[in-house]
Amino acid sequence: MSSISVASGPLSEQLSEKLIRMITNGELSAGDKLPNERELAETAGISRTSVREALRELELRGLISRKPGRGTIVEAQTRPELHAGMLGSMESSQRMLREVMDLRAVIEPPMAERAALRARATELGALLHPLELAEAELRRVEPSMQLLVRLDVEFHAGVAKLTQNPMLVRLLDVANEWMAPSRETAHQTMTRIEKSVAAHRKIYEAIRGHQADDAREAMSGHIHEVANAIGIDTWDPDSLSRKHNKP
Repeated sequence: MSSISVASGPLSEQLSEKLIRMITNGELSAGDKLPNERELAETAGISRTSVREALRELELRGLISRKPGRGTIVEAQTRPELHAGMLGSMESSQRMLREVMDLRAVIEPPMAERAALRARATELGALLHPLELAEAELRRVEPSMQLLVRLDVEFHAGVAKLTQNPMLVRLLDVANEWMAPSRETAHQTMTRIEKSVAAHRKIYEAIRGHQADDAREAMSGHIHEVANAIGIDTWDPDSLSRKHNKP
């Protein structure tokens, strides 16, 4: 990697977006090892703190892995092969987003329901923390989109942990790689973020009150709203069941 130029704006966000482009266009391939933080900082002309934040963003998206002794490695970008008949003749990118949102609709509302039934009072602070940070960030004059996206991921991971089921936590960890397209910068607006944070508050209150049905419904509505926000206007979580149950 010879040179990485970073444009104006939040430096960590500029670096993460540059690295994402290098991965998606094939300039960086699966298995490639990135330079260490010091080398990246020198090459990009930014601080190591900004480099660390950028790499954390890529790690959350499942684009890289960081392990002691191995360094920072570009991960293979795979996706589940689903039956094309369900998805029609949509373009590849749109089809991927529909698959992603269908996956989220399947796994996350039941997780919220279980979290409401199983959450211990002493554990709720871990779910409240990213929510309150996001609410505080939105009150700033210039909120950080990158931080808000990261807090979104942390909130949903927190819901999974409250299920007390390590397998569900692992499922969400793996699924987050497939969910990454629904959280890409191109699909983010401040209005969408504000609605998501408001939805997170509703989900949190239902979980805190051990209201399982309300938690499931709030998460389902949140996922539906996200789907519409990224342009999947006809997405309907019940359409498949209606199709297969027709007399």
